Amino acid sequence: MAVQLINIGNVANDGTGDDLREAMIKINTNFEELDLRDDEQTSASNLGDTGEGLFLRRNVYDLEFKKISAGANITLTADDNKIVIATPDIGVTDLTVTADTGSVVLDDSAALTISGGADISTAIVGGVLTVAYTGVTDLVSDTTPQLSADLDAQANNLLNVGTISTSGITGPLTGNVTGNVTGNVVGNLTGLVHDIDIRPYFAENSADFGDINPTVTNLIEFLIYNNDVDWGSIIAPNTSTLDLGAIAV
Repeated sequence: MAVQLINIGNVANDGTGDDLREAMIKINTNFEELDLRDDEQTSASNLGDTGEGLFLRRNVYDLEFKKISAGANITLTADDNKIVIATPDIGVTDLTVTADTGSVVLDDSAALTISGGADISTAIVGGVLTVAYTGVTDLVSDTTPQLSADLDAQANNLLNVGTISTSGITGPLTGNVTGNVTGNVVGNLTGLVHDIDIRPYFAENSADFGDINPTVTNLIEFLIYNNDVDWGSIIAPNTSTLDLGAIAV
């Protein structure tokens, strides 16, 4: 029920206000309304399913609420109508930078320098950090190339090779050999050895012992013509086999 107000008139004793009886009736009615009210129904609620509630409890006629307390880097300001919760515009206070080796913690006043190592350059342009490799990117630019493992040419040729210094060559070798050859030569030899064509002496399916009265022009011919090829005897033959190929028909 709405509160019943007593009409007190415009001025004293002007006869426009409520008489004494009417005024007392309104007073009694207002008190009866207050007496009939259930004060236990007066309470408060925290709305929503998430977050922290402010209402704590009802203590008789006192509704008790929690206080709002500012945490780290939080400010609270209040006026008659509102409470303002704010964080200062300070950004990130601490930043941990971790590298392959070691780490550093940067606070709001620290600076981090990024420098390139060997053949590495760094640059910041327009807020963008660029880390680039400035070393040799192809074999032709490397003045001292080295291999840490075997090089597989995948059946390709090595062209325009200068001097080869090696402990051994396995496979066909085409080109001039200048200098001493130490070790065994296995396979066909194509070319001149000290300007001497030795192919006729080592050709497959061939055994040319030369003329009956040859003219010796080099040491190899001298060694061939002055050393017999001993095939042994019928009783004790040489076990080697000389394959001269098939007879052409």
